[in-house]
Amino acid sequence: MSQITCARTTLRPPVGPFAFWALVLATSAPVAAQINPYRQTSSQGATDTDDGPVRSSINVPGVAGFSGRGLLVTGSVGSRYEGNLTRQQPADDGVRITPQARAEYGLGSERLGLFLSGSYGRDIIRGNNILRGRNRADVSGGADFQLARCSGQTGGSFRQSLNLRNDATLFGSFQQRTTTIGLTGQCRLGSAISLNAAVNRVDSKSVGTVGRALDLATLTYSAGLAFNSNFLGRFSIDGTISQTDLPGRQVVTAGGLIDDALTQRSLRAGVQRQIGPRITLGLYGSYISSKPENDSPFIVVDSLAQFVDRSGFSGFGFDATVDMKLSNRLTLDLTAGRNVNSNGFVGALTTVSNTYAISAATRVGRYSLIVGAQSRSNRFLGGVVSEFDPVPRQSDNRQTYFARVGGRLGQRLRFDFEVNHARRKSVPTFLSFTSTGAGLTLSAVFGRGRS
Repeated sequence: MSQITCARTTLRPPVGPFAFWALVLATSAPVAAQINPYRQTSSQGATDTDDGPVRSSINVPGVAGFSGRGLLVTGSVGSRYEGNLTRQQPADDGVRITPQARAEYGLGSERLGLFLSGSYGRDIIRGNNILRGRNRADVSGGADFQLARCSGQTGGSFRQSLNLRNDATLFGSFQQRTTTIGLTGQCRLGSAISLNAAVNRVDSKSVGTVGRALDLATLTYSAGLAFNSNFLGRFSIDGTISQTDLPGRQVVTAGGLIDDALTQRSLRAGVQRQIGPRITLGLYGSYISSKPENDSPFIVVDSLAQFVDRSGFSGFGFDATVDMKLSNRLTLDLTAGRNVNSNGFVGALTTVSNTYAISAATRVGRYSLIVGAQSRSNRFLGGVVSEFDPVPRQSDNRQTYFARVGGRLGQRLRFDFEVNHARRKSVPTFLSFTSTGAGLTLSAVFGRGRS
């Protein structure tokens, strides 16, 4: 019997026709309207998990950016009850208490702003049979710059905390360490045309005895062109190439075992336009191709060999946003999209997501009220069996409803109170859950920076 050898793949810039056209288009950071199922803005989603904003940020992922000169220090403590804290069956409730200290410092001006931020805290778990408390820490820093006709941002971040994402099977029962570094830039070629670019790398690793099944490293390039017109609005076209390396999953090939890897390419075009003084509309269409680098169907995960569908995905996506200012105090935001992603804490190679969200916000004096709902359906392709997913994932559909009120209690004190309800119907059914929760956060802000 021949001996099977193991080789580790390395991240490398993808090449080929798509890379050529991406360079021809020159460079584009994804515009703010693009849908990303794993990131959400605070006004569009509940805050009981770390899922993040539904609309992508134009900043380097994980980096807040330059918020102004000065030092800002915030101390906070939150307490939240969840009827199903672990997002599992049977329901296992509990209380999560989150004391935290955070500091932000900015130095410079609009042409060159340097920033550094960090926080340290702990997730304290009470009354739950599975979760255990862990420390939570993050640090990020970088620079915002503007040189002649060009502007951009570069920075990096590090975070280690419990995994509190809804998509993780073991909701919050393990820690993850995530490191991000990236660069975005934009240059104007006159009053109407601009070229944009972005490159970033994200490395995510599990901490402790969980193993490497959830680890991943993703390198992403994007490039594009934008045209501003008083009649059409802002028209843009951009291309993105990303390569995801999954070192915890090995592919059986004729030459031995190699780390599994996925290459995703997308071409996206659309328009963002102001309609009257109160409505902003964004509509984008995309073509997405997501394929494993090696199409061998034999995979080894957690020392378990298995046969896995490796067909990948090729098809169309879209993202649409409507922001309406109904009055001086009331706004309404609508979001919809179809996108394809891969992450290390879902036991599938590719996830096809359809997302719909609505939120309304109003402000009266020092206080604000936000209510919203979100629905997301996922189809999982290339599902694998692991310690965390004993049955391959096929699909799920999740709805979240929330209401949040917050504001100032004085010059330095802030409060935020939220109630939410979430439910998920999954195939396989053991991943289905229902949970209702409520939480209160109190914080004190000190310093001369922007709060």
